[in-house]
This record gives sequence, structure tokens and C-alpha cells, in this order.
Amino acid sequence: MNKNTQSEDILVKDNEGYKQTKLGWIPKDWVYTSIRDFINQLNGFAFKSDEFNQQGKGTRLCRGINITRGNLRFGEKNEMFWENSNNLNLDKYLLQNGDIVISMDGSLVGRNYSLVDEAFLPLLLVQRVARLRTKSTMSQSFLFHWISSNNFIRYVDSVKTSSGIPHISAKDINNFTIAIPPLPEQQKIARILNTWDKAIAAQEKLITEKHELKNGLMQQLLTGKKRFPEFKEKWQTSKLGDIFTIQGRVGWKGYKKEDLRDEGPLVIGAKHIKNQLLNLSDPTHLSLEKYEESPEIMIKINDLLIVQRGSLGKIAVIENDLGKATINPSMAILRPKRDDISVKYIYYFLCSDFSQKLIMSETGSTGVPMISQKQISTFKMTYPSLKEQHKIVGLMQTMDEEFSSLKEALKALKKQKQGLMQQLLTGEKRVNTH
Repeated sequence: MNKNTQSEDILVKDNEGYKQTKLGWIPKDWVYTSIRDFINQLNGFAFKSDEFNQQGKGTRLCRGINITRGNLRFGEKNEMFWENSNNLNLDKYLLQNGDIVISMDGSLVGRNYSLVDEAFLPLLLVQRVARLRTKSTMSQSFLFHWISSNNFIRYVDSVKTSSGIPHISAKDINNFTIAIPPLPEQQKIARILNTWDKAIAAQEKLITEKHELKNGLMQQLLTGKKRFPEFKEKWQTSKLGDIFTIQGRVGWKGYKKEDLRDEGPLVIGAKHIKNQLLNLSDPTHLSLEKYEESPEIMIKINDLLIVQRGSLGKIAVIENDLGKATINPSMAILRPKRDDISVKYIYYFLCSDFSQKLIMSETGSTGVPMISQKQISTFKMTYPSLKEQHKIVGLMQTMDEEFSSLKEALKALKKQKQGLMQQLLTGEKRVNTH
């Protein structure tokens, strides 16, 4: 972001010339009203779902499932087409570049919205999706920033249905109330916020590129296709069961409510592993008596935890002393038998795309996904000497640190943009239109 340019564009609010509304204090020359008179809204056509096709015949459909926060998404599983027109006049349901689409159903109602990109056209609007186009008195981009603001989320949360599948109506959208400055100021606000969006998009693209680079390098290094020049030794092949003891609560149905405590030994489950890292922001505690029933599954430093049931593919290394801690029935502990194996190396091996696919291939096709300790023990892996393992781990950790820094920078950009957006959209900070 060019902060110098930004500071020239934004004028600090003075103490006069403002009026109070339910939104807060806004400039007196702004209008506080619903968006009803400033937009043309259209709800999608009720296409017959049994006449959809995935072969690309006809026109692509824009359904609620295709809308996520700020983006449209189309893939093999959610991309549908409509070929059978049956002499229907569907022209008005054809979307245009820059249209705003909002999913009106689902648990994320109010959070799934997007601008339509020309790359996806032609595109037909489907039932339970709203299309918004502004009239000449409002900037389309300005409206989109209001739809993408926390104000819209809070508003939708207050009006959506509370029973069954949450949904909002066309009337609910029309009644969304905002602060509206003169058109030139709308356009300037939109341009400033668009600049931030471009910076965020560039950071997201960089993260995606780094992620793909890391995954590709992991696959090459962890399979020996790419090696450091100083290492020449032949790699070994073993089953995980030959390298680790594998412990879990086999046959244990779980703890009862009365076994849980506000404090005490930790119980680690799938919910405590996020992005393949241990996250204890929402800890679970067990009674000391229940914890001491199974000394073999008391967690130690250097243990590798893997989810056996439910959220398969989640893995974490215990790198710090957790004190008294154990696992719940969905987990297993892998504890090294030998000193020529780096647990962190095995962790990266199991986190790799090819290992994750192997884990998922071992599960059944019905019911809750599960993988047994016996299945885990039979996984084969090829590995180098301990020194080469450490070298690979060091490179992976460096890439992880870089990846983490990029994500933190993205998080900061989004937070800064949200703060600025709130100030600009309410007139707390004014823009210079001259």
C-alpha cells in the first residue's frame, strides 16, 4: 500500500457537520437509508435440478454452493450447466460482469457473496441467489464494500430465520440500511478500498504460490527424487509399525460428562489440531483418576499424534511439555522406537499430499471415516540417514516460518482494511474528491 497516497486521499473528521443515526455519527450531507431505492435486485430462476448437467452443455449456473466469501468457485463437484431452455426467456437471469451475487441460504448466509467476474460468463442466476445492480445514484463497487463489511454480517444475523436452514429474503436485503455519501465520494471511497483489495489479492496469490512450491519440494525431498549434494547413502524402507509403537484407546467408548473438569490433565482430540499444529485455545480437561487409568497413553515430548477417526489426516508433533495430558478415542500416539529417526521428518512425511491421499484411501466409503492402528502400522516409507533427515526438516521449517510470516502479513492487511473500511463507510474519515 502507498501510505502517502492514502493520507492525501483521506481527510480527518472534524467535530461539526455530523448527525447521529443508528449506525453512529455520519456527515450531515450523507443519506442514512435502506438500499432499496438504490438497487435493482433479482432472485434466480427455479431451474429443475434433475435437468442439470456436468458435461458443459449449455450455460453454466450460479448456485448458492458456487458463492464463497468474496469469490465464485466452480469445480468438478459443484459446476452445473443448463441446456434445456424449453422456449423459456431466460435473458434477464443472465449475469453481467460486476454484478453482486449473494447466497440467501445456509449456515454462512450473509457471509457468502461475490462480484461476478467476466471470466465466468455466460452465467445464469439460480433460485435462492440474489443479484444486485446499483442504479445511477450509487457506485456498484461502493455497495459491494458495504456487503463485504461486518455491518452486513451483523444485519443478516439479526434478520435471518432461526429455525431449519438459515435464510434471508429479498425484502431483508432491500431493507439493509447504510450511510450513503454523494456519488463522487462513493466512487473515491470505492477506489481506495479497491486498492487494499488488490494488495490483499496479491498477498493471497503469493501465499498460494509458496504453498504449491513447498508441496512440490516436499514430495521431491521426502521421496529422494531431489537430494542435497553432500548425501550419497542409500535410503531405507520400513513400515511405521517397525519405527513406532502405536498406542490408542482401542475399545474405549470415551469418558462420561462427570469425568470432565474445569482444570486438570488435558485431553487432546481432533479439534485441538489446526493446520497440522497443536492448538489448545479451547482445552478439554479430564479427572486425574480417569487420566491415570491408561499410563501408556500419557502424552510425552516428541510424541506424534494422529487422528484415527473423523477428521483423518490431522497430525501434530508434541514439541513442548504439556504436563499431564492424554488423548481421546479418536486419536493415536506414535512413539519412536529407534534413535535413527527424526519424528519431525516423519511428521512432514505424513503431512505431505501423497501421504494424506494414502491415509484417505485406507478408509471405508461409508459412515465415519476411520483408520485402524494396524493400518497405520503397515504404512511404508523410505527415509535417509538421520543427518539427511535433519537437513530436510531444517529446510521445511524455514519454509514454514516464511509461510507463517506471509499469512500474518495477510491477516494484518485484512484487519487494516476492515478498520479503514468502517471509518470510510460511515464518514468517520472523509475522502478528498477535489
